[in-house]
Amino acid sequence: MIARRSLLQATALVMLPGAGMASDQRLLRFVFSRPQRDPRTQWLIRLYTDACAMLGRQFEFVDVPAKRATAMVLSSEVDGELGRTAAYQQLHPRLRRVDEPNNSVSFCVYGLARAAPFVDMAQARNQVLRCETRRGIHEMEAFLQQHMGRNHSSEISEVWQGIRKLQLGRTDLYFDVREAVEDYLNFKGCGERPLEQPKVERLATIATTTGHCYLNQKHASLAPELARVLAQLKASGTSARYLNEELARYALLCG
Repeated sequence: MIARRSLLQATALVMLPGAGMASDQRLLRFVFSRPQRDPRTQWLIRLYTDACAMLGRQFEFVDVPAKRATAMVLSSEVDGELGRTAAYQQLHPRLRRVDEPNNSVSFCVYGLARAAPFVDMAQARNQVLRCETRRGIHEMEAFLQQHMGRNHSSEISEVWQGIRKLQLGRTDLYFDVREAVEDYLNFKGCGERPLEQPKVERLATIATTTGHCYLNQKHASLAPELARVLAQLKASGTSARYLNEELARYALLCG
């Protein structure tokens, strides 16, 4: 609804006499690695709609598959991506990171509650445990490649697949972003439901970082100003309020 309203506003500006070129320059189009209906996507849509407005810009969200998101920013089909980790800059130096983070990000390992406690990756390697992560999480892909190699690590496309394979005994450890897994476990009424048993739990936090917006090169000069207004929205409590409201709204539908 928010994204649609922003798009209609932008379209209306284009239709004003003499405003065509100016409005095109003011419109910023963003993608994200999660679908539009996801509560955390809705949170970022609201947050960046406000941030863009504070800079005299219009915001539009473009809903695309996660694997296409970065490619569209690099090719200038869209202007930015709403959330990637701080280290993503090293993988894609042509992108410009907005230094003010959206949020903290925890990479965690999950397993069955009845399994032996997780100690470290040396133990996982010695016991030849089967490890898995979600495709596209570059930090976790590199981590498993370093510690386990290709013979004992694999990738899936969706969170529910990773959790289901744990529950069915097809893998031993699942590595993913904490909020993604726990949203899936908490909001059981939408999408693929986790099995009731065996219970899956978080075993350890592997690493922590921050999530950031990234812009393509033609908008690199906007990054400092966007960082400034994001900091203001966080300091005022607006960002946290939007996130809590969207999680609560989603819980009513999918709890």
